[in-house]
Amino acid sequence: MFKIQIKSKSFQTPDNTMNHVLQNLEFNIKEHDFISIIGPSGCGKTTILRILAGFDNDFDGSLLYSPNSDNNYEKFDSLGKIGYIPQEFSLFPWLTIEKNIRFGLNIKNIPKKEQDETVDRLLDLVGMKEYRKHLPKEISGGMKQKIAICRALAINPMSNLIVMDEPFSALDAQTRNALQQDLLDIWRKQKLTIVFVTHNIDEATFLSKRVLVLTKLPAKIIKEFNIEIPHPRSRTNLEFNKIRKDLLSYLN
Repeated sequence: MFKIQIKSKSFQTPDNTMNHVLQNLEFNIKEHDFISIIGPSGCGKTTILRILAGFDNDFDGSLLYSPNSDNNYEKFDSLGKIGYIPQEFSLFPWLTIEKNIRFGLNIKNIPKKEQDETVDRLLDLVGMKEYRKHLPKEISGGMKQKIAICRALAINPMSNLIVMDEPFSALDAQTRNALQQDLLDIWRKQKLTIVFVTHNIDEATFLSKRVLVLTKLPAKIIKEFNIEIPHPRSRTNLEFNKIRKDLLSYLN
C-alpha cells in the first residue's frame, strides 16, 4: 500500500555542519498494519513520521503509494491526507471538544450536516458524546488523546493511515495501559493502519503487528519483528515476554 524510501535525511546545525539523521531506510506499510518504531533517543523516529505526514519534504528519497495490492507504486504528496497525532496534547484550548474535531473539516469546507454526522460518530466511537461542549482543560489527559484521535480520523485519512508520535508518554501507567486497549479497539473497528513511535518496549509488544528497530545516527532499520501473538494479549504471557526481551537486546 505504502512504500517509504529514505536514502538520506540531514539537518544543518548552527555551526553549518550537517547532521546526518536517516540513511538507507526503507519499509512498507500494509493495509490494516500496526507498526511501531523504536530506537535510541534522538535517532530520527519523529522525523520519519513528519516525512510520512508530508511536513518534511527536504530529504533524498520517495513516498510511494499503491491503491491496490499489485505493487504498482506511484509518488504522492501526503500533506493533509494522513492523520498525524504529535507527542504533546495538540488540542486548541479555546475550542470545545466538538469544535476541535470539526477543525480539519472546516478547513476542507465539509458541509455542516456531514460534519455533524462525523462528530457524532467519532464521539460515540470513543464514548465521549457527553463531553462535546467541554473545553480541553475540563477533561483528563487520556480523554484529550481520545479527542486527538477523533480529530485525526475526522479528515478521513488516506487509506485510514494515521501516524502517532509517543501519544501516551505523558500519561500515568494505568491510564496508558487503558488507552492502549482503547486504541486497539479503535484500530480494529475502523480498520485503521497505524505507524506508532514509542520508547516503551512493553507498549510496542502489546500493540504491534510489526516492530521496526532503528540504529543510532545515522539511523537505519537494524531489525524487523513480526509479532503474531493474537489479541487480546497478556503482558504475562511467556511468548510476549520473550519478544519483549528480544526487542530490548537490540537497544542495549
